[in-house]
Amino acid sequence: MTVTCGLPQGSILGPLLFLIYINDIYTAVRCKLLLYADDSALLVSGKDTQLIQESLSSELEAAREWLINNKLSLHLGKTESILFGSKRKLNTCSSIQVRCAGTTLASQTHVKYLGIDLDQSLTGERVADKIICKSNAKLNFLYRHTKTINMKTKKLLTTALIQCHFDYACSSWFSGLTKKYKSRLQCTQNKVIRFILNAPARTHIGLREFRLVNMLPVELRVKQLKLNLVYNVINDKAPKYMSNLIM
Repeated sequence: MTVTCGLPQGSILGPLLFLIYINDIYTAVRCKLLLYADDSALLVSGKDTQLIQESLSSELEAAREWLINNKLSLHLGKTESILFGSKRKLNTCSSIQVRCAGTTLASQTHVKYLGIDLDQSLTGERVADKIICKSNAKLNFLYRHTKTINMKTKKLLTTALIQCHFDYACSSWFSGLTKKYKSRLQCTQNKVIRFILNAPARTHIGLREFRLVNMLPVELRVKQLKLNLVYNVINDKAPKYMSNLIM
């Protein structure tokens, strides 16, 4: 059938055409607006919680009116608010009341944005907990098949199924972790290396083992990815907006 309005679900051009369609939504708001396909976020900063609430409510209402005028709709049931700050300041006020179209948005202590769990103090602990949980679950699954796969295949599978969780957006959450959480992440990676090498559970993982599997410890891997990003930005191999932020 001929599609006269909208786009088929799951089409290849869908995300690009959607971005083009909403590209001028930023003109409707005065605060910072983050756009990633239909996953959008409004950011307002300040020291007065009351002013933040009022500003966010006003900006969200303006965005809603723009969407209506462009034959789109805002799903308030899926829209959430969160107040970021230091733990000391959050002890005095940990939530905000943002209103739009007569509805008060749910105020959360943590939100998921682009696959990352953001807590109010941006510690990264929720991200680390999920990585450890997912890694252990997938490692347990792989151990059931350890007799049928060689070392090369083990390295390939752990890179594709486990290491990707350690790497994803690590620049945004790893630095905020405490030594305890960094140690837990390293212990989880050590389990992965023992699996690849078919080593006993209490085998010490040192420089020799890392070289055998051609891997870096978690903290050094994060530094490597950060340096790669900076290199790409400096050499114009990254999106232009990133160059504008750090150059």
